[in-house]
Amino acid sequence: MDHGNMLHTEWNTSYIALSYVIAALASYVSLELAGRAGQSFKTSASRFWLIAQALVLGYGIWAMHFVGMLAYQVDAAASFSVGLTVFSGFIAVALIYPALRLLHGGPLTPVRLGSAAALAGLGIVVMHYTGMAAYQLPGTEAQIVWFPLVGSILIAVGASAVAFYLFRLLSSSWAERQSRLTLTGMKVGAGLVMGAAVIGMHYTGMAALKYRVVDELKVGLASSGVDTSLLALLVGVVSFLLIGLAVTSILMDAGRSSGDLGEMDFTSAAD
Repeated sequence: MDHGNMLHTEWNTSYIALSYVIAALASYVSLELAGRAGQSFKTSASRFWLIAQALVLGYGIWAMHFVGMLAYQVDAAASFSVGLTVFSGFIAVALIYPALRLLHGGPLTPVRLGSAAALAGLGIVVMHYTGMAAYQLPGTEAQIVWFPLVGSILIAVGASAVAFYLFRLLSSSWAERQSRLTLTGMKVGAGLVMGAAVIGMHYTGMAALKYRVVDELKVGLASSGVDTSLLALLVGVVSFLLIGLAVTSILMDAGRSSGDLGEMDFTSAAD
């Protein structure tokens, strides 16, 4: 690879930190939803919590990806293709949802866990590189670096396997025997680790693409995509709204469950 004509890049640490916060929050909330999603299969009830988990996890990873893209500072007029940007977000949720259905669809076996993780990992990888294709840098040519590309795929599948194992653990009888404090601490710690794995995949994937300048005159010209500052505002607002809505739903469900338990205890005492 000719490094003499490569596009100069820098990293914005504020955006990197924000991408980790989004990834860790999405991971934590998805862990909170995991027990409810697993329970819905056991009782043949509504798939609301499973859909909510897929949306939070899929969109959270997508949002982290684009905030991470904004951390990639270049000496060029960068923008995003609207169609590919939206499509990449759809891919993440569209493949994580069936992966979660597969995960919760029967007894946990290595084959089931591996298949679900591979499907989710595929969704994350396709989302990432579709999003990279949506990143428009006029006057440049993308070049692939194979070692980090393969590494990003392995991280995506491995992180999905660990996350899915935790999802099943939190919907098992083991979780029912643990105290609320123990489970909360486990979810917080696991969310922080999962967040680190998610951004690890993203920034490894970013290292898989280098941009070579092929036309100096076009490098500073803006293309017809979405401005990056507008995307940052949109992604940030929607991310925290979605996560906030999920947390509110969890708290309301917990409140109803506590109320039902209290009513049962009162009725039992009266009998």
